[in-house]
Amino acid sequence: MAGTPNPERFDVHASVVFQLGESLISDAVQALLELIKNSYDADATYCKLTIDTSSSAASGTYYKNALGGITVEDDGFGMSYADIRRGWLTISNSLKRELKLSKGTTPGGRTPLGDKGLGRLGTQRLGENLEMFTSQPNSKVQEHLAFSWNDFRDTRSLFEVPIFREELPYSGPHGTRIVITGLRDLELWRGTQGAKQLETGLSQLLSPFKEVRKFKVVLKVNGTDVELLDMGKQLRDLALLQYEVTFDGQIFSIAGQAKLLFARPEKGREEKAIFADLVERDNGRGFFSYLKQKDAKRFSITRASDARWFVSFGRNKELDQIDKIETADGVIASPGPFSGEVDYFSLGREGSLNQQIFSDSSDFKTFIKLLSGVRVYRDGFGVRMPGDWLNLGRQWTRAGSYYGLKPQNTVGYIAISARDNGQLEEKTDREGFKENAYYNNFIALLSDFVGFTAEVQEFIRRGYNDYKSAHLDQTAKVAHEAGPEELTASIRAVLGQAITYRRSLATVRKKLTTSNSEASLAVREFSVGEGPIALDRVRVHQVLADLSTTLSEAGTLTQEIETFLERLSELDRVGEALTRRIEALREEMQQVYELIGIGLTAEALSHEVNNIASHLGEASDRMARYLRLQQVKDAKILGFTENVKSSVGALRRQLLFLAPSLQYVREKREDIDLRIYFNELYKHYLPIFVGEHISLQINTAVSKSFAIRMNKGKLTQVVDNLLMNSEYWLSEDLRLKRISHAQISISFDKPFVWVHDNGRGIEPSIEESIFEPFVSAKGRGKGRGLGLYITRQLLESDGCSIRLTTDRNQFGRRFKFEINLGGVVVGAS
Repeated sequence: MAGTPNPERFDVHASVVFQLGESLISDAVQALLELIKNSYDADATYCKLTIDTSSSAASGTYYKNALGGITVEDDGFGMSYADIRRGWLTISNSLKRELKLSKGTTPGGRTPLGDKGLGRLGTQRLGENLEMFTSQPNSKVQEHLAFSWNDFRDTRSLFEVPIFREELPYSGPHGTRIVITGLRDLELWRGTQGAKQLETGLSQLLSPFKEVRKFKVVLKVNGTDVELLDMGKQLRDLALLQYEVTFDGQIFSIAGQAKLLFARPEKGREEKAIFADLVERDNGRGFFSYLKQKDAKRFSITRASDARWFVSFGRNKELDQIDKIETADGVIASPGPFSGEVDYFSLGREGSLNQQIFSDSSDFKTFIKLLSGVRVYRDGFGVRMPGDWLNLGRQWTRAGSYYGLKPQNTVGYIAISARDNGQLEEKTDREGFKENAYYNNFIALLSDFVGFTAEVQEFIRRGYNDYKSAHLDQTAKVAHEAGPEELTASIRAVLGQAITYRRSLATVRKKLTTSNSEASLAVREFSVGEGPIALDRVRVHQVLADLSTTLSEAGTLTQEIETFLERLSELDRVGEALTRRIEALREEMQQVYELIGIGLTAEALSHEVNNIASHLGEASDRMARYLRLQQVKDAKILGFTENVKSSVGALRRQLLFLAPSLQYVREKREDIDLRIYFNELYKHYLPIFVGEHISLQINTAVSKSFAIRMNKGKLTQVVDNLLMNSEYWLSEDLRLKRISHAQISISFDKPFVWVHDNGRGIEPSIEESIFEPFVSAKGRGKGRGLGLYITRQLLESDGCSIRLTTDRNQFGRRFKFEINLGGVVVGAS
């Protein structure tokens, strides 16, 4: 009760600490890692980890009869007795946390990694007893503490847990030695399997990359030195692809290089032979020239300066250019500077046999698979991330991303630090990061990197397929741009000549038969000596002349037939070209089928929504009539029914606007006056854009109207795609305060329509390829990259076109789309 002294107080049962350590540390390997981190935080240059499962504890230890021990030893700055009491013996009090909050560093200039006291609590997973020997530089004493985790289970209060402490005279090197005895799971550490498991676990949590590793870790298990896995330069040189990523806090840079071997087909002896003849024979010079003629600017592709590599490529992007970047307190949440490297290996037969590091190719595959994935290391210590946290497997199976990074073939790291990336907070159990705006932007940056790798690898591999196809077309003497119809016509034309030659052969055969008969008769007459000699000579001359003429015709026809047969033999290559075109069309049709399915669903949904709207409209009308008859005066009820009626009306208008687009495939054409059409468009989009704080301007005052004959739904789909793209990016520009107001403008003048907005404009890296399929600046999963491609196809089907003009806005970017409706203008000559 208020004013009455209360002698009661809270207390903590000692077992809570035991349970806390067990819940915060997921396994024994993670517990060892936390102890190694403590050595790093103490400015140690090394950490020596010794595991002995066969003998009793070392001399000088308090628990002398305990079987098996783990010793963690370093040359760090150690602790004084005061440090031990404030840090080690006070639960949840961390001197490191105070240092990090004050932006301070250790005497060696390191930002501490630990701040939760997990090192000491986690040791209960390893063994029953914990002892610590520690001394500071220039100190003449060594502190020795010991306690048993079993006492935490059996003791009621923390204050009652017994702790042994002694102060020993000391003149040796400074540092700390942790001794854990009474190992809980001896079988885990015994034998080659236990050592292998420890080697694998620590190799995944301690960076195998020398570029990231901050200090040395030495491991010995039962007297045997265990070497942690090492991704050395010699092994990394076996990669087919290498990437480097760098983020300086504002600019995200990607630099990569690919070997010529990456473009080679993985299967088929004949395909590999074609690649060797077509590409490897000139070391890729012709192939590179072909790539430069394509969209190489998008990836800044150049010939690699190092002869071991084929091409180099890269891209820079500002943080605020990343799609859907998040803010914290109104400012873009930068995760802080970081860097990384990612390598891609071939695990096929040839990739395994070409390496000289492992004696067995299977060992090479096992090693790569063991370290596969992109890992995050903070100052060299691994952060446990969810499996395939960058979704390499998912993006590899996406349409348009077949040649992307495969999870099992990819090995890499992202290096962050406690100093620069403090906003990336690890979860209490060290299993990944806490989700916040900084972490989400960290993921967004790396997802952008994964998207770039898929695009550039797709460009190289499909580039080879196109290069090969162009070469085979040249061999078959067909134009590379020839479509299936032209190739089919070419085949028919050649085969059509067969009928002509068949008739010519019949004529020549008849003449030869007649000449042969005449010659035979003349020979018989000479042989029996019949007839006047003069007459015989005339007849012989005539027979020979006819025979000579016929043989000449036969010779000419034979040459023509030989030429025809050569052309006929080339039809096989023309047929192959036709097959390639059909395969390409089949691939495009797979994409179209998916969109058709979406369209059919939208059409069905539109029908159902229209029925629901009709029923709802009728119900609201009945309710309004009922309220009037009952003379209901309640403003809230009347306002609600009026709001329902208004909403139903707006929904019906939207459906009426959408209906022609859903039915455009029926190709119902009508005359459309553009001034009237865009006025209707304005009324439709105005309520949508007002909610997004975007204004729509139809420049009817300066635009000269004209009429077109076209399917209205098709035109609506074209314009809608442009407007929805503008809305998407303008909303982003407003959110990130790149612009103070947003406006979309439409103008027209026979036969053109121009659509543009006052946003940032088109990203320079895709301005030349924006109408190609799967090209988009939107983040992964936020856009198909098919909208403008389909828009162009829809217009071209009516003899119209669309382009991105060369005009540039105040941001130095292209921004204006021009639609040429010349193919459908009414009254056009």
